[in-house]
Order: sequence, then C-alpha cells, then structure tokens
Amino acid sequence: MSRTARRCLRLFDIKGHKLDGEWDLIGNEPLLAAERRVHQIARWMGHRPLRLEASYWSGPLLCTPVPEGWTLGQCNIVGVQRNWELLRERIVDVWLAGRPDLPDANDPDLTSICLSHMPVHCLVGEGHPLLNRPSLSFADLAAFPSLALPAKAYPEFEQAVRKIGLWSSPVRMKRYQQQLWEGKTEQELTIGYGTALSHKLPGPAMHRLPLQLPIQSGEAQVVRRDFAHKPQFQQLAQTLHARLSQLAAELPEIEMLPLPFSGSSETAAAPPRPEPSGD
Repeated sequence: MSRTARRCLRLFDIKGHKLDGEWDLIGNEPLLAAERRVHQIARWMGHRPLRLEASYWSGPLLCTPVPEGWTLGQCNIVGVQRNWELLRERIVDVWLAGRPDLPDANDPDLTSICLSHMPVHCLVGEGHPLLNRPSLSFADLAAFPSLALPAKAYPEFEQAVRKIGLWSSPVRMKRYQQQLWEGKTEQELTIGYGTALSHKLPGPAMHRLPLQLPIQSGEAQVVRRDFAHKPQFQQLAQTLHARLSQLAAELPEIEMLPLPFSGSSETAAAPPRPEPSGD
C-alpha cells in the first residue's frame, strides 16, 4: 500500500485489509461516502477527468485512445458485482459492460443503455477433437470440460449455459488473466466462450464451433441514475457507438442499436434500458 493511501486511511479513520486478494475498507464509512460523493460531483462538473471502467476486450478495442475528459481503469475485473459496487460507491463513473448481465430496469441506483447486440460462440483450441466432428449438438459438448467463472460472476450468462450442460470446469479468477481463460481453453481441451469482439484480441489461436449459445451479448454503458442525463455521459456513448460502428463494418455479427437520445442534446435523460429480446 502506498504512502498516500496510508495517509488517506488515517485521515478518514479507516483500515484497509485484503479479502480474496482485493482491498476492502473498514471504518468511518459515512464520512468516506460523503467524500466520494463530493469528488464525483466535482468530476461531472469538469474539475477532474471522469473515471471509465471496461471489460478486458472493450478496454483495448473501444476505449483506446481514452475519450477526452475520461481516464480508463485497468479493465480486468471479472464479474458484475464488483463493478456495480464501484458505481454505487461513486469510485467509478461509468462502466462499459457486456450484456446480458446488466442492472435490473428497476434498480434504484443504476441504469444502462445498450449500444449493440452480438451472438456468443463456443471456442476451442487448436486440435480439439470437436473440430473433426461433421455435425455438433450441445450434447456433444457436454462430454468435454467447459470454462466456469466464480459463481454468480455473470449470473444471467451462467444460468443460460448451465441449461445446455456447460460451465463445468471452475476457474478462480477475480481479475482477468489470459492464461486462466484463453490459455486454459488452448491447453486443456476446455470449451470457452467468446464474441466477435473478444475473438479480435491478440492471443492463442481459438476456433469457433458451429454452435451459437442461446443468449445474446453486446456492449452497454452503465451509470448511476443521477448522471444519466449528463452531456459527458451522452458524448461518451456517441464516441463509443461510433468506434463500435467502425468495428461492425468488418464484423457483421455486431448489430448496432440506436442511441436513446439525439446527437447533441444536453437535456435528454437516458431512459431505463429496454428488456433484451431473443436471449
């Protein structure tokens, strides 16, 4: 822990301890929450760069270079719960998330807008026995290990793939590590999952099986409801939507969705996200 961090802990009369490899705080939470609220309001007022978090694929593909007025996090947090906590606690201002695991439409704190749809594929490494099959069903896949992240990391996705017999080989991973994800798929005959976007990242040579999972992915911006009307949030959506549209031109599986506000409006509020269809 840095000297600056230790000084902040003393100032707020709190202590830091590691829980499963992640720092957690104990102490004067109301005072810390008030400080975070003030700092977040100051960021939205333009006094400091806003904080953007993303997934391990959308960070390099959509958020680089970092949009003007924003600073980008490490883009390696696995699962929705921690990302939602960072938004609720006002540590992060916007999270570029992957569907279908988004806050509920009735969530009192968080809302989201969807930028795109895309299918999810099963992926295997070079030489996997399933690549030689003339035809495949999900029952054929059940005979092989399939990647499973920690329970409830992505609850809607997990539920969908469990229904077809996948999610059988657990991986303990709170921060994205390629060797535990694509690396495991490449080396151990394990079935993984990916989209047109994640498949575009450099890494091991992964092969799609001719099966699409019965669920849609896609990109979505998640934000506290307090700030969904802010022009910076809408400008970020326009920037990321434009970048995603460029990728969609070469990746036709990506279906772009219209933004729920006009191009330069500074007053239109982002409505609660529509319920996904066809998942």
